[in-house]
Amino acid sequence: MDNILAVLAQTKFIVSLATFALILYTKSTHVIYFVIGFCWTAALAKSLKRLIAQSRPNKQPGYGMPSAHSQIIMFVSTYYQCAAYDKTPLLVGGVSLFALSVVWSRVQLKHHTISQVVVGALIGILSAILWYSAWSSLLFPRYFLKTMSYLVE
Repeated sequence: MDNILAVLAQTKFIVSLATFALILYTKSTHVIYFVIGFCWTAALAKSLKRLIAQSRPNKQPGYGMPSAHSQIIMFVSTYYQCAAYDKTPLLVGGVSLFALSVVWSRVQLKHHTISQVVVGALIGILSAILWYSAWSSLLFPRYFLKTMSYLVE
């Protein structure tokens, strides 16, 4: 269990490296748009931490509400679910399980309370849906309607 938590503690580097590789590999406008959203949600998390100023458990340094890791990983996972659910369902499932593992690990590692990770996760999910909706409704309206009908079902 400790080995799994040690790996999950490094998600900032894992996700950043995977995103950088994706940009280099695809050279896609959509991936660049996704990265802008990724950066936006990270900045939002940091701003909310300063605004709310809720301490972390066990008097650790810095603020804990919302959990930036939870917010960002759920943004990544939800955006990927919206963009690729019909193309790579197994990978979407794997990404989703990884994201939920990261959220869980933040509490297990005592970096955050349950409420801090839940709030971060919800903000990340909402941000991803809004960000993806902006992309797909402006550039690919038919695909947007198909995706939204899937999410509502």
